[in-house]
Amino acid sequence: MKKFFTLLLCALAGNASAQVMDWKVSTHYNKANVKAQLTERFTKYVTFDTQSAENDKTPSTPGQLVLAKALAKELKKYGAQNVQVNKNGFVMAELPATSDKPAPTVAFIAHLDTALEISGKNVKPQVHKNYKGGDIVINAAEKLVINPQNSPQLARATGHDIITASGGTLLGADDKTGVAIIMTLVQYLYDHPEFKHGPVKVAFTPDEETGLGIEKFPVQEFGADYAYTLDGGDLGELTNETFTAKAFKAVFTGNRAVHPGSAMNSPFADNILMASDFHTLLPRQNRPETTSGRRGYIYLDTEVTDGDTTTVSGILRAFTDEEMNTLVGQLNQALRTVKALHNKGKATLEMTDQYRNFSEKIPPQLITLAQQAMKQEDITPVLHAARGGTDGSTLSFMGLPTPDLFAGQYNIHSELEYADVDVMESTLRTVLRLVELWGMQNKN
Repeated sequence: MKKFFTLLLCALAGNASAQVMDWKVSTHYNKANVKAQLTERFTKYVTFDTQSAENDKTPSTPGQLVLAKALAKELKKYGAQNVQVNKNGFVMAELPATSDKPAPTVAFIAHLDTALEISGKNVKPQVHKNYKGGDIVINAAEKLVINPQNSPQLARATGHDIITASGGTLLGADDKTGVAIIMTLVQYLYDHPEFKHGPVKVAFTPDEETGLGIEKFPVQEFGADYAYTLDGGDLGELTNETFTAKAFKAVFTGNRAVHPGSAMNSPFADNILMASDFHTLLPRQNRPETTSGRRGYIYLDTEVTDGDTTTVSGILRAFTDEEMNTLVGQLNQALRTVKALHNKGKATLEMTDQYRNFSEKIPPQLITLAQQAMKQEDITPVLHAARGGTDGSTLSFMGLPTPDLFAGQYNIHSELEYADVDVMESTLRTVLRLVELWGMQNKN
């Protein structure tokens, strides 16, 4: 009898072991090999000049289409089906299910373009292996250095592989870390057909930095039920909320043709002063440099004078409708005061909706599964309210709910930009785990 119970316990233990067998065990996951693939891909992709531009074209620059076609070729190499690059530069592909269980179609999305602020041409990536702390010199002549003082995340990166540019350009981590992770995902699933999963789709999008590209994304044609963008920063970051965004344009019209020596008691009106007063009247406590966390702001980003007309353009950012209404009210109050002070001039104000806080469009399942995936990879999930927007902000309101996952990009939009390969590898594990988890869900 004792022998029987011993055999029974052994059998049960064997069944338990089989039940906890996961994709890392079944595919013999090798972290070093994956890091090498991520590094090779990323350092190749950043050499493509995909800096976007503000114009009415999609893609706004030809370099984005060059990278799009290269990625489409690579997708076909690794077994992706229905690969296409459409007329607007969107790359879309499908990884068919390897499981018979009907499951939702989950997608992973990254953007092709890089920021407008700094050149993305002739990027020369540098790989700093096994970071040991202290300074990482990007360019000694230009005194470009990152360290835990100006880049606090480095304090948690001991032993990691860090990639920087070489000075004079950004790196392009935003969002070529996401592109590299997704392409490595595609290869991993191709190399390991034993990995059982439901239908998976991938996409690469143009002109995220201008906010104009994603409006042309063919959501219905793409055919995913849910998606995640890979466009975030530090380990465990899960963006389930973004700003609501508006743009505004204030136009001030004066009459400066009158000789200034005869300005008093004349039709003279100074449009430049009107614009200056408008700016000064906006509350300083609601500027970008005086707000953080969940507080929004008003920001004037351009002021252009052409003769008797001065045009001021800017943005409003807030997490709640209540705060957005307050900021709009402050703009209108400033304009009314300018009109009262300069009754011989004219002032108008126009506002345009850009994107909305997408939290209301994200089903809880997308967040809970992402949290579960991270925890199963020993990563602590950190819910993040982004002080900005992502492609997911627009996609979620177009019918494709799309929160954002961390992708190991830091100091973005600057010459101090860097990518952390070890964090990228953690993202890949999270995504593979998500693919596994979504394959277990029931198709509605």
